[in-house]
Amino acid sequence: MSAAVERLVARPALPSIIAASAVLRDAVALARRFAVTDVPILLVGSTGTGKELFALHIHEWSGVRADLVDVNCATLPRNLADAQLFGCRRGAYTGSVESTPGLIEAADGGTLFLDELCSLPQEVQAKLLRVVETGEFRRLGETAKRRADFRLLAATQPLDVAGVEVRALRADLFQRLAGVIVELPPLTERLEDVIALAEHFAGAAGKALEPSALDVLCDYRWPGNVRELRRVIERAACLARDGTLDAEAVSRGIALGRANGSRLDTALSGFPSGPWLARVIAAGRSHGWHAGQTAVALGINRATLFRRLKAARSSIRQLRELAMYSARTDSESACDL
Repeated sequence: MSAAVERLVARPALPSIIAASAVLRDAVALARRFAVTDVPILLVGSTGTGKELFALHIHEWSGVRADLVDVNCATLPRNLADAQLFGCRRGAYTGSVESTPGLIEAADGGTLFLDELCSLPQEVQAKLLRVVETGEFRRLGETAKRRADFRLLAATQPLDVAGVEVRALRADLFQRLAGVIVELPPLTERLEDVIALAEHFAGAAGKALEPSALDVLCDYRWPGNVRELRRVIERAACLARDGTLDAEAVSRGIALGRANGSRLDTALSGFPSGPWLARVIAAGRSHGWHAGQTAVALGINRATLFRRLKAARSSIRQLRELAMYSARTDSESACDL
């Protein structure tokens, strides 16, 4: 099965939708009301606002017992999107050695979720029109019609930012998919959710938020929305010296995810012996985070290393996690730029 689809069978309990703001509670109520109908639902929201989580809950609320087929349209190869969605007959194109069903057929009896819909080529969007309207389609290279019966969900970025041609959504497809539109506003428009989500993520990390951290959380604009907030709290939890997250830890958690400057230098700036901790990180990376070898590289013994780390209110594990977050966010930022 392609990387674009995840078959969700016997899925464990879903994460809750945390909705402290009136606007998100309204979105939950609207989605839940229409989940039990056959009306197509179009989820509209920026990256990280929770569209996939909403889709999972809508599938659950619908009472459909079969699978949810989650298709990330952005990952479908442009030249194979047609075949992967609709299926193909043997020999329909070079390399097609056998007849294969597509993702639409895989959703028969269940739910089809088309995420990042605007990423689909215009010609493939055109072929979806009949599928949305009647459930009928043809495999690539076949003339006979097939039919699939499924609950249809779709998701897209706000349409006013999907301006380039390859991301444009056909007006006729939009009209068919927009049985009801559920909008998920960005976090900057629902500060109540910022606090509720931050407290939830902090609790999951075994930490508590200090009042001073709330001002930092509410002043930041959260371009990555809920996904970014979760990462920030996870990073702050790695940096925290005790069981609470204060303004300093949260600020450094935010700084670690920014594309400019040295994340580790920024993160370590508030630690006692920050420059020395940076040396420990460099040595740890070079020696696979083996405590004894790291100590030798620093010219001290293992016991001295542990004693100094304790005095700096840190540990090998904490510094390793900090370095891993830094490397991960560096890689993600490079992909985004």
